[in-house]
Amino acid sequence: MNVTLVPFGNAKYNGGVLTCQHGPNECTANSYEQCAIDEYPAFKVHFPYFTCLESAFLKGTEDIAATSAKCAGAAEMDATKLDACVKDAPRAAALQRKYFALTPSDHKYTPWVVVGGNLSKSSGSKLTEEVCKAYKGPAPAACAAEVLAKAGRVPADVQPCAAP
Repeated sequence: MNVTLVPFGNAKYNGGVLTCQHGPNECTANSYEQCAIDEYPAFKVHFPYFTCLESAFLKGTEDIAATSAKCAGAAEMDATKLDACVKDAPRAAALQRKYFALTPSDHKYTPWVVVGGNLSKSSGSKLTEEVCKAYKGPAPAACAAEVLAKAGRVPADVQPCAAP
């Protein structure tokens, strides 16, 4: 399965100036997430960092650098590499432009979730179900657990994925 995170949100370029929907802190947070993906391209490495950072923002954190360091440590990433990337203005700007280019021009909201080339009908709230339905090949354990969970029979050793 191929998962691509695009940390750009509803940011816009106006006359060459980047403006983020929720202000400059969001632009900085996007830079940290972009740098994490750039430094650690394997999804299984950068995704725990990404979810940690996003969870902290939902709780209202304002200290992005400190939160990044905490999340990097939890994800076994080198926080100094991420800080260096964010503080390298040309590199950070190039990453912002890269993720701007990856953001679908027709997106209307975030998260903009696409599964198997189709826009998610649930905006990701039923991601496991949608991925399992679109998945080609032998069903992964999470899909088997999803089917059993719907039937009310989840084996102790296999748990369904939590909804985002």
